[in-house]
Amino acid sequence: MLMAKAQPAPRQQRILRAVVHEYIRTAQPVSSDTLVRRYRLGVSSATVRNDLAALEDLGLLTHPHTSAGRIPTQHGYRYFIGSLMGDSRLGQSEQMMVRHQFHQVHLDTAEWSRLAASVLARLSTGAALVTEPHQQRVRIRHLETVPVQGQRALLVVVFEGGVVRQQLLELPSPEVSTDLRSLSARLAEHASGKDAEALHGLAVMETGHARAILEAAGRLLDEQDDARALAVYVDGVMNLLRQPEFSTSEPLREVLTILEDRTQLARLLPAKLGEGEVSVAIGDELPLEELRDFSLVLGRYGSELRSSGFMGVVGPTRMDYARSIGAVRYVTTLMSELMRAVDA
Repeated sequence: MLMAKAQPAPRQQRILRAVVHEYIRTAQPVSSDTLVRRYRLGVSSATVRNDLAALEDLGLLTHPHTSAGRIPTQHGYRYFIGSLMGDSRLGQSEQMMVRHQFHQVHLDTAEWSRLAASVLARLSTGAALVTEPHQQRVRIRHLETVPVQGQRALLVVVFEGGVVRQQLLELPSPEVSTDLRSLSARLAEHASGKDAEALHGLAVMETGHARAILEAAGRLLDEQDDARALAVYVDGVMNLLRQPEFSTSEPLREVLTILEDRTQLARLLPAKLGEGEVSVAIGDELPLEELRDFSLVLGRYGSELRSSGFMGVVGPTRMDYARSIGAVRYVTTLMSELMRAVDA
């Protein structure tokens, strides 16, 4: 386990960087002889072996049981990304090519999403996913509670954008129709323009029927927020099939199942991720056990005040992080620019 105060020495950092680059390139455990031969470290194989052992003690490297070579651990990749990776920007020629492709597409966000998935898959050599833009938080336009029979009432919620949801409620006790309509009118006034968080806040300040109605409306908002990744465009799955880690199709089948399941996919999307920021989750950092052999690089595009979506790259834990991060960061920035131009 990597200790908070334990840091590799400068030469060990160079060796760790070399191991990561070599393992990304070959998918084979990296030996001291390979490092000396390919990376001009200026030291003997014996010295490199000592440094590899030290890096393993720090939890940054490990070695398969059948090999004397080392491979990075999850902590090793994380240290590489944070301290050793360096510049992850795409080259100017690639940026110009990507920008040109987007400007050839009509003003259609669905077409932009499909193109973004295709571009990310090509740039990263991983599988790309892009969600269509959506409102950050669904808000209530109107709610109404209609008495049905006895303690039952029908809750009707209209979201901004026109989506209507209905739910049959079992109220704490029977309510006179006129009283329920009066209560419904009061709650509708207070709830108008509120998102789920604000509505739950109102509910705790109420009691009885008012609390039951607001809590139910809040749950409907929560469900609508959770389903925000409506359409997901996936490209580049064949890139993963070419990786030796996934010589069988079972891991990829599980990944595709997750990407097609809105509930599962919502668990992968960071709750707080600002425009221009990139989130990297490696192996066990992902919330789903089926993805322990994968890494996910995600970015958000669009506007926090209007609508936004996510895009990212899925690949093996030995993915080319600099390449993937640079691609995601550039394409999200470009998509945000295009959306702002349309909204202006």
